[in-house]
Amino acid sequence: MGDGGLTTWFGLAGAVILVVAVTHWLVRRGGGWKALLRRTRHEVRLTVRAFTGPVRTEIRYRSGLRLLVRLLRDRDLWADAERAVALAGDVAPQARPYGVLAGPDLLGVLVAAGAANGSPVPVPPKPWAADPADPLLWWISRTDVNDASAAAVAAPLLVCAGTDGRHAVLLDLATGPSAVSVHGAPRASRAVLQALAAQLEVRLPAGTVAVSGGVHPRHQGRPADEIVDRPGVFFAVTAEPPARPLPDGVRLLTLGLARGRVRLLAASPDGMLTVHGAPAVGRIDVLPLARAVVKALNALPPHPASGGPGPYDDEPPVQAAPVEHPDVLPAGVAAAPHDDLAEPDFALGVTSDSPPARSAPPVRPAVQRPSADTAGTSFDDADDLAEPTTSGIAGVSAAPPTP
Repeated sequence: MGDGGLTTWFGLAGAVILVVAVTHWLVRRGGGWKALLRRTRHEVRLTVRAFTGPVRTEIRYRSGLRLLVRLLRDRDLWADAERAVALAGDVAPQARPYGVLAGPDLLGVLVAAGAANGSPVPVPPKPWAADPADPLLWWISRTDVNDASAAAVAAPLLVCAGTDGRHAVLLDLATGPSAVSVHGAPRASRAVLQALAAQLEVRLPAGTVAVSGGVHPRHQGRPADEIVDRPGVFFAVTAEPPARPLPDGVRLLTLGLARGRVRLLAASPDGMLTVHGAPAVGRIDVLPLARAVVKALNALPPHPASGGPGPYDDEPPVQAAPVEHPDVLPAGVAAAPHDDLAEPDFALGVTSDSPPARSAPPVRPAVQRPSADTAGTSFDDADDLAEPTTSGIAGVSAAPPTP
């Protein structure tokens, strides 16, 4: 080997040593080789997630849609869930059921009891079984629900809020605070509000659900402060919280944070809903909710207190007098400031020896399905919803009401 070749090899070796030295120096300045490997693995995971995310979202949407449609079309499931709530309320005086995880074979009742005020959490007797991970989630089979006798109480007003992957998550909107606030990501929260409003209008008698303008672009309703004072209204659905306090007997479902004590439902951009104060539910997948509600809307059963079949085998539904509203607000009622915003009522525990009374919806002789003449949301076919969920959450459309 000549001098020229040896010089070339020495030059290449020097260049390699220089590159290694500079690389080592830069890595040490960045935290060392372990930190570099951690960052590399993290970037690789992010890249893989970015490429596979749309596929996983679509799979999650399709599976959740199939599950919800199948469960929501099962009227026996709704009746069993209502009966399970009544049975759970009889387990202990401090037990306050507020939701159900409804599956094909099992029902998990979400209860609030004791944890907030230091009293012990009641242990349900057989055939109930407390969830090992959460003592406030009580499981019972649908067979045992049908075999047991439930107390004659006002049936819960259940609506589907989404899925946990294996069950339909049903929330009781007739118990707890009179206001339910859906907030968070604008598109997700609005889709949730529309889906809940659709179920309320189908399950309750015509005219008892009033929807304000702004809930849907195709719905030109009255301002929120006007509809809450409309005679006969049981549930007001608004695009923003009303400025005035709610009249007695009126419940509210609204976008944004309402005044006073509310039940908080927080929607995230990825289509997940968090029910504050309900650790057993955690985060609910609402991505398939709007489409599932549209597909199952005609199969939803009327609320038992609306004149339809009762929630329990041979027991008549408990009826309540129609809601009447004065022309003016009750004396002494004042709006609470936003600073009084509290956690949902069901997260506060029980401070009395008897379970709280559940608000019952007004009664009509027969259930009327919503139509274009109803002053509320009239929900169209599924063609008004965006199909691929990878583009975001679809909303339920509403027809304009008659003045």
